[in-house]
Amino acid sequence: MRPLSLQEIAVAIGGRVYGEIRSPRVTTVSADTRSLREGALFFAIKGERFDGHEFVAQALEQGATAAVISADSSARGLPAIRETYRDTGRLIEVNNTIDALGRLAAWYRNQFAAQVIAVLGSNGKTTTKDLIAAVLGSRKPGRAAPASFNNAIGVPLTLLAVEPPDEFVVVEIGTNHPGEVAALARLVRPDLAVVTSIGEEHLAQFGDLEGVAAEEFSFIPFMRGRAFVAVSDQAAAFAFRNRRDGVGNNLRGCAMLTFGFDDSADLRAGDLRCDGKGQRFRVNDRFDYRLPLLGRHNTLNALAAIAIGTRFRLSHVEIADALARARGTAMRLQRLSIGPFTVINDAYNANPDSMRAAIDAMDDLPHLGRRVLILGDMRELGTQTDRCHRQIGEKAGRSTAQVIISVGAHARVLADGVTMTAGTTKRIYLYPSVETLTEKLPGMLQSGDIVLLKASRGVRLERVIPAIEKSVQKVMN
Repeated sequence: MRPLSLQEIAVAIGGRVYGEIRSPRVTTVSADTRSLREGALFFAIKGERFDGHEFVAQALEQGATAAVISADSSARGLPAIRETYRDTGRLIEVNNTIDALGRLAAWYRNQFAAQVIAVLGSNGKTTTKDLIAAVLGSRKPGRAAPASFNNAIGVPLTLLAVEPPDEFVVVEIGTNHPGEVAALARLVRPDLAVVTSIGEEHLAQFGDLEGVAAEEFSFIPFMRGRAFVAVSDQAAAFAFRNRRDGVGNNLRGCAMLTFGFDDSADLRAGDLRCDGKGQRFRVNDRFDYRLPLLGRHNTLNALAAIAIGTRFRLSHVEIADALARARGTAMRLQRLSIGPFTVINDAYNANPDSMRAAIDAMDDLPHLGRRVLILGDMRELGTQTDRCHRQIGEKAGRSTAQVIISVGAHARVLADGVTMTAGTTKRIYLYPSVETLTEKLPGMLQSGDIVLLKASRGVRLERVIPAIEKSVQKVMN
């Protein structure tokens, strides 16, 4: 970030400084002492499993220029810290540190010239964000959100990391409750945006696909002038329905491009060929691309990156070269070789659409051994939980997998769905928890198996990988 004085920071966030400001400028912002650098402004944020106020003293001792604290925090040791640093000018007090972080990011957003690209949608946001960064970063200075920094903490930290020479920053905007997209878009104020898809995500909060679409497209009023929006053809169908929020009319005020597999898309992929290393495709019957990522759905993510790349006036040759060298994101269809097994680790998160995409990706892979699906719970689907798990079971039952293992609280419902379409043609197992599965798994696998892991983040399905590693010895003996 551009070096900032504590005076301008205090004004931007509406904070009260303890003592006279004598400190040097702030050169970075942090909410985690594990990665804090000297000269940082430390925001003490209370989370579900930690309270940053308990680490204020540590942050200041590690070289933080100052710390931002909440006025109403009752964290252990904070009164002593207030007393120790009362007159040093190194404590800034605010009503709420998360709100203050957002205010600082919104203020800083107006201080830099970099183009802001927002990535939204039900699926594929992180991969799309990374592909856009790979394309633009091959020719221009810039940055992207690390990992899945897509909430009220991660988005401001991404904006505050922008340096004066940067020409772009790619921001991921996520949501799990109504109003979150609009709140984040208000501080991001994108110049360009991508909507990857509209799917059955967080239905406990949004109710149905129309509710999801209303939330995802609520960023539109906060786009900057002469905005550009790239929308998948699937998501575009929701944008232009007759809706009370007027999103369709607002979109017509933007420069808009659609992408997808349909002939009607402005940017369309055809002649798709998949192999064990990725896929090849042709854009608009003219430009050849190779993408070293598994899954037909990642072709859509690549199209989004191509749309943004061409908007930045990169040629298709330049974009194709960057995408050919792209690398996948951990736990998103990540291919692992474990002894005689191939593991496709897609355990970062799941909803019905991403489940279907992962199963399709497995079907597309050329493989001589057995195909094994290990499918866990999909969370936050509300009253649609049973229907969604049953439908995914039916999808798995129609797949090329020979073995299907269902794990979690909804394992029975998913397994019943498998039986509905597969009957007795597949081996079907169900376990109530990951722990019970890991006890049995070493005796279930065969040499040459390819195994897909897919579940919501809360399941932490990657925990079965040590059990797969144990299976190596059993198979080899």
